[in-house]
Amino acid sequence: MAPKTFKWTLGLLNNASKKYLTLETFGFKLNVDGASMRKKQIWTLEQDQGSDICYFRSHLNRYLSADPKGNMKCEEEERTEETKFTVETQASGNWAIKSVHGAYFGGAGDQLKCVAKPSTTELWSIQLAMHPQINVMSSRRTRYAHLDTKTETITATEIIPWGADAMLTLEFDENQGKYAFVASNKKYLNSDGSLNEDPSKKSLFTIEFHEGEVAFRTDKGNYLAAVGTGKIQAGKNTTVGKDELFVIQDSPPQVSFIGQRDRRLSIHQGMDVILSRRDELEDTEIFQLEFDKTSDKGQVAVRGTNGKYWYLGEKGMTASAETPGDNCWFELEWHGKQIVFKAGNGKYITGKDNGHLIEGSDEIDQERGFHVPELVNRPMLVLRGEHGFVGVKSGKDLLESNHSKYDVFFVMSKNGSYKIRTDSGKYWCCDEKGNVVLASDEGGAHEYSIELPKYNRMAIKAANGLYLEGHQNGSLCASGKSLGKNSLWEY
Repeated sequence: MAPKTFKWTLGLLNNASKKYLTLETFGFKLNVDGASMRKKQIWTLEQDQGSDICYFRSHLNRYLSADPKGNMKCEEEERTEETKFTVETQASGNWAIKSVHGAYFGGAGDQLKCVAKPSTTELWSIQLAMHPQINVMSSRRTRYAHLDTKTETITATEIIPWGADAMLTLEFDENQGKYAFVASNKKYLNSDGSLNEDPSKKSLFTIEFHEGEVAFRTDKGNYLAAVGTGKIQAGKNTTVGKDELFVIQDSPPQVSFIGQRDRRLSIHQGMDVILSRRDELEDTEIFQLEFDKTSDKGQVAVRGTNGKYWYLGEKGMTASAETPGDNCWFELEWHGKQIVFKAGNGKYITGKDNGHLIEGSDEIDQERGFHVPELVNRPMLVLRGEHGFVGVKSGKDLLESNHSKYDVFFVMSKNGSYKIRTDSGKYWCCDEKGNVVLASDEGGAHEYSIELPKYNRMAIKAANGLYLEGHQNGSLCASGKSLGKNSLWEY
C-alpha cells in the first residue's frame, strides 16, 4: 500500500525581499516578485507519511525542481529525483529549503538558484492559503480549542467544536512571517496562555508542519501545548511531541432554524428534533451543516450537539445517526429569507402543529418553512472571493473584493436578515448603482439575506433581490441575477 500523502496549500514569502515565490501562467517562469498571495503564488507542499522529503507543486500542477548546478525550474509534471527537497527550520522560524543535491533555494527577482549556504535570500516564511477562520484540535487530548469566557483563556476541552467560541482566526504577520491566534472575543492569545487586546511579540508563533499536524513555536523556541486542564499555552519543551501537535480544520457553518409560530428547532429528550417554544439560544438549538463535497445539489447532513446526524424515519426526524447514511442527506432550497429541506425521495420536510418534523408533500408549504436567524459561529466574518478578500478601500467608505489581506466584519442577525458592520462601527449598504458602501451608523444600514449553497461558500443577497458580486477591478456590487463564481464567497 502506498504511503499516505499529506498536502498543505501555502505561499512562500522571501525573507529578504518580502515578496512571494511566483510561477507565471505563461512559460512556467519563476520569480520572487509577488506583492501578495494570489493564485500564482500558491503552492502545494506534498509530504509522504514517514518521509522527510517534500515536493512543491504549483498552481499549474508542475513541480519545482533543481538540477546539480543549482538551476531552478518548475516544469515537471510528475515527481522526479530533482523535485525532492527537505526543509530545515531555522532558529528564527524561517525555512531553508534544500535540494536533493545539498544546496539551498533562494534568490531575488527572477534570478533563482540553489546555493551552498543559506543567507537571507534563501530563507522563507510560510503563509497558509486556507481560509483563516478555523477549528483547532489538540492531538494529545483529541479535544477542540474554544474560548473559556469564565477564565479568559483558550482551552482544548470540547469534543465537538460548538458555537462561536470554538472558532479561531489565524492572523498572519507578513513582517515577522508568523501567526497570531485571535479568539472570538477579538483578543490575541499570548504564549503564557493569557489573552490581550493587541498583538505583541508574545502573541506571534511560527507554524511548523509535522505530516498532517502542526506545531506553533514561540520566539523562545518552546511550543504551544494543551496539557493539564487543557489551557493552551507555551510549555517547556523545545522539541515537538504529541502534546505540542494540533490539527487545524475548516470550521463548518453552525446555524439555528426558526419555523412556524417563531419556534426554534431543538433536540429534545436526547434525540427528537422538534420545534420548541424556547426563546434562549442553547447548544441544543444549534445545528452544523456538513455538505457533500461531491454533490452539486447542495446536499447536507445536519449534525446536532449530541454529535449525531438528523435521520428521517417513519415517526419523524431524530438526531440519532452516528454517520450520515440513507435518510440523512437533504437538499437545501433557499427562497428569500426562507429555507426548506428536501428529502431523498423529493418530499419537503415540514413541521407539524405539535412541533415534530415529518416528510411532507411535493409542494413547498410557505407557512411551514424555516428561516436561519443566526449564523452562530460567524459573529466575525472574513470573506474571500474569486479575486481576493473583501476589504474597505483605503481612505474611502467603499468595499472592494480584490484585497490581498482580509478585513474582519461583524454580523448582527434578526429574523433571517443580516446587518454587517466594520470594526470601526460603519455599516454595509448599497448605493443607487448597487455598489456596497459604508453608512456611518446603524440607521443607514441595509439588511441582507445569506444563503449557503455549497461547501464553505456563501451567497449574500441585497434588498434589490440581486447577489453581491466581486469583479476583477475590485468592485463589490449587488448585480448578480444568479449564483456564479463571482457571487460565491468562502467564509
